[in-house]
Amino acid sequence: MKTYPVNEIFYSLQGEGYFTGTPAVFVRMSGCNLRCDFCDTDHSASTPMSALAIVAETDGFPARHMVITGGEPSLFLDDELVHALHSNGWFVQVETNGTRPLPEGIDWITCSPKEGGDVVLNRCDELKVVFTGRDVEAVA
Repeated sequence: MKTYPVNEIFYSLQGEGYFTGTPAVFVRMSGCNLRCDFCDTDHSASTPMSALAIVAETDGFPARHMVITGGEPSLFLDDELVHALHSNGWFVQVETNGTRPLPEGIDWITCSPKEGGDVVLNRCDELKVVFTGRDVEAVA
């Protein structure tokens, strides 16, 4: 049975983007193909969970909006997990750096490109830019 490296699962309000203020369940994956110095994910911490275990763990929350984030969820997200979530009534939003393809059927894609990563996605629903405090004129 396939497992996914889940760093944490928690319930909160979406704090940014189009769905700001929407009650959501966040599934944070461990692991990333980039190494951003501002990343807030402990990639050494994860619990292997099957798609059914993720569905079971998230089912009791009072929301049907799920945000899959990381790390980089495109390293792990696949048709099996997306299908399992949709079958349980979830709206699936993914926050990705855009450097890897995503499975079909994701309801909302938030792409947040990072320095050192080449975006390969041909579409996203919103673009999120992380400001690191550096002068953009000095970087260009």
